[in-house]
Amino acid sequence: MSISWRNISTGKNESRRGNLMKPTEELDHPALARMDGEWVLILQRTLEHPIENVWAALTESEQLPAWGPFAVDRDLTSTGPVALSHVNHAEENESRQGEVLTVQAPHLLIFKWGSDILRWELSSNEGKTVLILRHRFTDYAMASSMAAGWTLCLKGLTGILEGRQMPSMAGSNAYLYGWQELNDKYKILFEASNATTDKMN
Repeated sequence: MSISWRNISTGKNESRRGNLMKPTEELDHPALARMDGEWVLILQRTLEHPIENVWAALTESEQLPAWGPFAVDRDLTSTGPVALSHVNHAEENESRQGEVLTVQAPHLLIFKWGSDILRWELSSNEGKTVLILRHRFTDYAMASSMAAGWTLCLKGLTGILEGRQMPSMAGSNAYLYGWQELNDKYKILFEASNATTDKMN
């Protein structure tokens, strides 16, 4: 499966705005982009840990449920089918079929979660690891919800990498850790960004 990720931009006029970000730029909040008729949510973190440790947290089935929104039935270290089950969710025992599309350890992981596509990019920078998540989906109404959820999950990932005992902040637990406030904040942010883009077009 071939996926083009090059022409990601912040607005609807993709040819005018160009790429959303350069590899060295830091995002201080989630960004939302339009690409090929779908939406791409982008989050970036600089983690104070070696790239090998971050890669393990992203791909090992034992580590993923400790910080992420799903559990998996195998390590995500090879391409092929994978079953993903929600964490702290009413449908926790129900799995969604996914597929690992690309593995380039320890720098790139792309997999499908239902109809969504998640792309994880890792790069080393002076002993630190720059992580970029691009979550591709179709329903704009889910953008702020996903942004809030991933913000909490990445907070959990940071804590796990630091060796701290972190509570799961995914699924229904997210409400206990500020999900609603984040959702409201990002909804306003994304709507304002789209309104500005519409005026410029």
